Amino acid sequence: MVGRYRLTKGPVGGGRGVVWFAVEPELGQRVVLKRAKVADNSQAAYEELVAEARALVKFADHPNVVTLYGVERTGQGRNATFWLVMQQVTGGSLDGSARLPVRSAAHIGAQIANALVALHAKGIVHCDVKPHNVVITEDGVAKLADFGAAYRLDPEATESPRRPIRFTPAYAAPELFHGVPEPASDVASLGATVYALVAGGPPPRGPGHTFRTEALGEEFGPLREPLTAMLRTEPGERPGAAEALGALREVAGPVALLPELRLDEVTRPLTPFGGGQGATTTAPRRPSLIPPRPVAWGVAAVVVVAALVALWPRDSSSKEASPSAGGRSSRTAAPSATPAPGFGFGDPRTADPCALLKAGVFERFGHDARVDSHYGNFNRCDVLLSSDDNEIVDVTAEFRAEAPPGTTAATTAAKRVTVVPDHAGSGRCARTLVLSGVRDAAVEVTAKLIDEAEAPLCDIADVAARHAATVLGRGVLPRRSPGPPAGSLARRDACGLLDARALEVVPGIDARDPDAGFGRWACDWTSTTGPLGVGLRFDQGYFSPPENSRFTRLSGHDAVVMPGYEGEGTCAVDVFAHPGRSHADGPTERVRLVLSGARAGDRPCERATALAESAAAALPGG
Repeated sequence: MVGRYRLTKGPVGGGRGVVWFAVEPELGQRVVLKRAKVADNSQAAYEELVAEARALVKFADHPNVVTLYGVERTGQGRNATFWLVMQQVTGGSLDGSARLPVRSAAHIGAQIANALVALHAKGIVHCDVKPHNVVITEDGVAKLADFGAAYRLDPEATESPRRPIRFTPAYAAPELFHGVPEPASDVASLGATVYALVAGGPPPRGPGHTFRTEALGEEFGPLREPLTAMLRTEPGERPGAAEALGALREVAGPVALLPELRLDEVTRPLTPFGGGQGATTTAPRRPSLIPPRPVAWGVAAVVVVAALVALWPRDSSSKEASPSAGGRSSRTAAPSATPAPGFGFGDPRTADPCALLKAGVFERFGHDARVDSHYGNFNRCDVLLSSDDNEIVDVTAEFRAEAPPGTTAATTAAKRVTVVPDHAGSGRCARTLVLSGVRDAAVEVTAKLIDEAEAPLCDIADVAARHAATVLGRGVLPRRSPGPPAGSLARRDACGLLDARALEVVPGIDARDPDAGFGRWACDWTSTTGPLGVGLRFDQGYFSPPENSRFTRLSGHDAVVMPGYEGEGTCAVDVFAHPGRSHADGPTERVRLVLSGARAGDRPCERATALAESAAAALPGG
């Protein structure tokens, strides 16, 4: 007996230990018991296991997650043994070498995507999605199993993980090799798993552990498009679990029309433990990386075991390599305890702000989300959250030309990214991400209301900041690909559009001392003799002029003059950068000239229009 459970059969191999079949005599509940060997047999260690088990109890009713019921302890002191009590699933784990029809593979993948949606909503990354960790019940339901490598995303974390990450290389996302797990990692591994269900093995790899998506041949049919997206190299370019779920369901079609398959055609059972009755084999591709696949045990019904979740928070001090998950040969990626000082920011003009945002991370807030790379200047990217086609919240990641005063001292060589709570005001909440070794750039993440509605703005800002910190924590900022087209304002210098002669319309301005913004896509000049200031910045996207606007032509370009557009004492003039383009043509690039600090009699719009005309003359076609 183990606690109230009576052992009925075993042991058999399972995960990183051995397992027994068992039954609870009073209720007749059939379970699997796994013996967990813990070096520290203290009460604290037991309580830690219980806490981890409670994390999985959140998924007890999920149809696509194998359930962990609890933890039992037998013995005392050094003789203490910990047991995990888990759901017994009759069926088997997927055989990664079996070739399934495309729609059947998509149906299984959709069910696992459904499990990932639940995990990611709770801040858990599985880290080891692969065929062996997908079990099929006799009713044909797919369940995600073996959480031995799972990782809890600490919402307070502001840097890369410091513990070893366990995974199976053949199915692992590229970033896992660098020790940076995130929800998108599971999406890539699911893509590799679905690939294997069709092709009979995992996708081939390219340089930097990337998946070679050109291997998606005609045999994948309608799966080619969703798998190509799921296997993308950059995590931020992959769909979220919910989006992958929808795409896979669409390929699978109605369940009633799926082809019939026998369980023994697509699953593999566990091996006996220590008896030599079953030999292990290696997967046919890349035998040095793909762990052995267990062979049949010789029974019709098999049991697949879900291992204990090792849900380390990111401040874990553990430095030891962990045993492989699922009893397989898994590679351990151990990021260095101290990253190299500094941050590889590279050319500011090629830095991609949209790499810092991902629509899928906002699924938990229950709104539709879409990325918009043309909502403002070239140094920012937006995710718009909407409900019933009404945009509610604008989430922005924006590169700034310098870190806010007092924040750079918070960074250290061992911490690439520090998230600094910035400000929460009426209808907005912001966080600043400060980068180690970078004094002339920072990232500001802001969540602000668009409509008169209620939304947890600071919670949304924290989620966005955490995802951006994960991307930045790799030490190198992703680049824009492709770059801006020829003739785009993104290739221009805002400070170069106004020379000293043009700026003479504002007394006291020193044209030789502009304040350049990030990427030189914005520029400001301040008068030394009065309150007037001049700002010039680039903009793009849709534009709705206010009712008091005046339309005009400046140096061959359409323009809009907007008195008081940015507050009292201001006048703004938008110049459409490309001749023949105007606000009625949809998204378009513009130069915005703003004169501020005007007092009665300063004629702000007259001065602003003169400055805007000089800027327009410096543009192509001017």
